[in-house]
Amino acid sequence: MTIPSLVPTIRRLPHLALLAAGLTLALLAVPGLSQNKGDPYAGHIAPTDPKSPAEELKTFRLPPGFEMQLVAAEPDVHKPLNMAFDARGRLWVSETVEYPFAARGTRGRDAVKVLEDFGEDGRARKITTFADGLNIPIGVLPVSVGGKGDSALVLDIPNVSRMTDTDGDGKADRREVFYASYGFADTHGMTNSFTWGFDGWVYACHGFSNSSTVKGADGRPITMQSGNTYRMRPDGAHLEQWTWGQVNPFGLCFDALGNLYSCDCHSQPIYQLLRGAYYPSFGKPDDGLGFGPETISRYDDSTAIAGIAYYAADYYPPAYRDAAYIGDVVTNRVNQFRLEWHGSSPRATKADFLRCDDPWFRPVAVTLGPDGALYVADFYNRIIGHYEVPLTHPGRDRERGRIWRIVCRGADGKIKPLDPSPDLTKLGVKTLVADLAHPNLAVRTLATNQLVGRGPAGAEAVKAVMWPDSPPFQRVHGLWVLERTGALDDKTLTAAAEDIDRGVRVHALHVIGERGKLTPALHGLALAALKDPDPFVKRAAADALGRYPAPENLLPLLDLRRAAPADDTHLVHVVRMALRDNLRPAGAWKTVATLPVDRHAAVADVALGVPSPEAAAFLLVSMKGKPPQGDAGLTVVRHVARYGTKATTAGLLALLRQDVTAPEQQFRLFRALEQGTQERGGALSDEARLWATSLAQRLLASLNPNEVTAGISLAGSLRLADAQAQLIALAGSLKSPENQRVAALNSLVAIDPVKHLGLLGQILADAGEPIGLRQQASGILARLNRPEALAQLVAALPSAPAPLQTVMANDMLGSREGTDGLLDAIMAGKASPRLLREPGIEPRLSRSSFPGVVERAAKLTKGLPPADQRVQELLGKRRAAFAAGKPDAALGAKVFEKHCSACHQLAGKGAKLGPQLDGIGIRGLDRLLEDVLDPNRNVDQAFRLTTLNLKNGQVVSGLLLKEEGEVFVLADAQGKEVRVPKKGVEERIVSQLSPMPANFADQVAEADFNNLMAFLLAQRAGKQ
Repeated sequence: MTIPSLVPTIRRLPHLALLAAGLTLALLAVPGLSQNKGDPYAGHIAPTDPKSPAEELKTFRLPPGFEMQLVAAEPDVHKPLNMAFDARGRLWVSETVEYPFAARGTRGRDAVKVLEDFGEDGRARKITTFADGLNIPIGVLPVSVGGKGDSALVLDIPNVSRMTDTDGDGKADRREVFYASYGFADTHGMTNSFTWGFDGWVYACHGFSNSSTVKGADGRPITMQSGNTYRMRPDGAHLEQWTWGQVNPFGLCFDALGNLYSCDCHSQPIYQLLRGAYYPSFGKPDDGLGFGPETISRYDDSTAIAGIAYYAADYYPPAYRDAAYIGDVVTNRVNQFRLEWHGSSPRATKADFLRCDDPWFRPVAVTLGPDGALYVADFYNRIIGHYEVPLTHPGRDRERGRIWRIVCRGADGKIKPLDPSPDLTKLGVKTLVADLAHPNLAVRTLATNQLVGRGPAGAEAVKAVMWPDSPPFQRVHGLWVLERTGALDDKTLTAAAEDIDRGVRVHALHVIGERGKLTPALHGLALAALKDPDPFVKRAAADALGRYPAPENLLPLLDLRRAAPADDTHLVHVVRMALRDNLRPAGAWKTVATLPVDRHAAVADVALGVPSPEAAAFLLVSMKGKPPQGDAGLTVVRHVARYGTKATTAGLLALLRQDVTAPEQQFRLFRALEQGTQERGGALSDEARLWATSLAQRLLASLNPNEVTAGISLAGSLRLADAQAQLIALAGSLKSPENQRVAALNSLVAIDPVKHLGLLGQILADAGEPIGLRQQASGILARLNRPEALAQLVAALPSAPAPLQTVMANDMLGSREGTDGLLDAIMAGKASPRLLREPGIEPRLSRSSFPGVVERAAKLTKGLPPADQRVQELLGKRRAAFAAGKPDAALGAKVFEKHCSACHQLAGKGAKLGPQLDGIGIRGLDRLLEDVLDPNRNVDQAFRLTTLNLKNGQVVSGLLLKEEGEVFVLADAQGKEVRVPKKGVEERIVSQLSPMPANFADQVAEADFNNLMAFLLAQRAGKQ
């Protein structure tokens, strides 16, 4: 069962995912920092003073039979980031004092330390600084396998370098850049968690928000944006992407079967990763097959997840083995995730393991040691979160950090002896071969690497144990020693693929998948393994066959797709990816034509992942002469329109036009056709425009309000001049629904931007019009960015009420011309200079890149109270109103649905454009007021305003969600999707501002605002 959290915590994404990268520094003890003295996590600042290591030790709670030991603490180590053991049983730790700001123009102050000679009490009696002068070195992995000195792969912003001790004095004296270069705009989301794979690759995470184009010695780059995983050769030769997506992965580990797990700073903190799969992230699309399967459906504690270890050893009792252990830096815990298997698919359930009553405890990394104990890196901090507290806060701690070890006590109450950790570099090959059967995966991995480093001698020793009577673990790791040294012959590999032990068979198929080229015999082994009784073997076989597309693979893979149980989600997804990969060669579709008809549905299911004309043609045929239905059908239409030939798209158009009884559905189908055409970079055909024109006329004549709104939108995108009279009537009528009036105004300016400026100006200036419509008119005029449009804005400015003036000013700041017009108007006395001190205006002006704007604004506002003071006054006013009123959380839910759910998701409802808000109530009233009333105070890298200056002079701003082919897709301030063809964009600018409206308080009545606050405050994880 899942044991509920003892403390409510935040699940807002990704702001607390930020600390999950393990990098938030603590504040010194400052009285009054906590906003809610009764809740130690309110305000993201722990209310207690820091404890000494001895005092902190007393606050840990573990299951009976376990005990925490201190390995190292300040001043010997500072802020630990990542950890890794080497073949000598030493623990390598990367540490920082620079975080959160990377050193620029000067040498960094960070280091890599090596801890060794652990006493029975856990203390490391020797600590050496291997490398210093580093710059936030999150990732670290020792890679030497013997010789005079050590070497390690280390992230040293902006590169991953190999640092080597050439003279044996324990300190790196040679540094070689192996992989360059990595983004570090957001220092909490950089590359991390370097982890040895069975195959000799080093696996790693790429963190939140940063963009990196990285290449090794072969010069072949990969580009990663935000969360991803990849792998690199330890010699610097080459790297390649492994999976796409995740929000902010910070931790990797393998199990004995070679399954790779990650922990993601997300509401689903653990994934078993599938090579080539896509995983959820903000605004990122999947690959056409949907996202990779979940391992856990929901986790309510926090999104600040960091560090994962799979316990593959026998030192802990059986109930604690074969489970994942993950740190949660918000709840101050290391949780156990027990795995229940459905075929080859794990389902994780959280259980208590390590709890701490000291809110400074931040477990950012968890590692299985070769001695069988779990080691925990404690980034000891007061602050929770990367953006929740200003990065410039003077109290950020740069000294404290601890390393802990979790050991067992036996039935007699004494510490259970740990497994010895001998120096593997000094062992002979015979002993190393014996260690391939060790019950601890950490030891087996290190022994494997040692034997590979011994070359032919190691390989020859391994060959002697590759027999059915040897321990299965020994055969598994022996396979990889032979493969990595080039000594694995087909006879041995064939025997492994047919081994009685499923683990050996699985790894044999992994080897086959890495070969790069298959002999007919090995190909036959992979095909035969699709029928293996074990689901892991089937999955490994399908994965291998996905690497080697061939016509003869299709039917066996389709057979497995049909036979795979629905609850074995990982097997199903791997088979679908393998089918997709086998359909990528154009010639494969000739084989598809010969398949039984009852297999066509499974082919169509994966064809959305194949960006080819052949796939588009097949999808068209699979519609069987009927227009597709539902959202899934729209995706098919868009795919066919994007990738189909001229003949295919003509056939698609003919099919879509058939159903004339449902005009609104036809509108949606047309939009999908239009979007696919845009993404291809093409233009609608004359036939498509004729269909859409007729459809627009039908919709506009409808009595159904939704259909009328669709017709208005269509008339604008088609620029139907004949519809202008009807659109003017709709836009000008107080009887028309406001959403229709707004749509009509947008369509009118799309048809003729100059002709309808007068109508926009009239609505903007008319005090009898709804304030929301006037605000929309302001935005439309500002986006047009024409002198006549700006003149309408300036003319309406003097008589506009203050809330509308704020909106108008904010709109005008979107362009250079609008900014100058606003400042000119204020200088001419058409509006008060106080307008420039409004919370939503002052930050934009102070960060403006337009020449002279900052100076002009400063001159106009000289002597006025700063924006911060006005914000504090507003916060105080709203706080008092909330306290004096009787807010109703139930009514607040309706306010949230109306004003917030277009961008934010809560309890699975709403759009996931901005941060998820589950558990947001833990922030407390003061922080919620700041978030809503001053959204530009702390803006996440992933949620900053993007402005597109178009070649026609217009301006489009919003949150950039994704790029689909030749189209930018943004979300505007109302959460509506805006699609802009790339060919029409002159300039793309990302600001430091939030797309969230800074004048939200003016958009809702005070009572509604208070109800909304009550509703948000009620969103907390449950207490026990």
